[in-house]
Amino acid sequence: MDGSFEEGESSLTGNQESFDEEYGVICGPPHLLKLADNICTSLLEKHCIEEIMEIVSRNRNISVFIFASRSKPDKVSVITDLDGKYSYSHGDPLFIPLPKKFAVLEPDKKYFERTLRANILLTVLEADEKELHR
Repeated sequence: MDGSFEEGESSLTGNQESFDEEYGVICGPPHLLKLADNICTSLLEKHCIEEIMEIVSRNRNISVFIFASRSKPDKVSVITDLDGKYSYSHGDPLFIPLPKKFAVLEPDKKYFERTLRANILLTVLEADEKELHR
């Protein structure tokens, strides 16, 4: 991180003013919020949101995952599961499914980015797969 965030704030929580009223502050252990934020930052430094949406859209019938490691969150990849051999994993390594709804069914960059960030955080927090956005 570049130190531009207040303690307990990250790009996941963002500026309170930028969230709609229905969204609250994201809570969790600070080290896990930071891990999720590092994964998001690394992913978005490598691929812009539009590019990720295009990958998901082109592979609408194939699962697409973010592949990352808890120990090396700056090393992230987007992988398409052509053979169906990958599945959601919140262990190490992390296999985080990319949401399809706002890339394929109802394309919307803003909501896609929110659901992408939510899936990353939920995976880091070891949520059940059914809690993730699809």
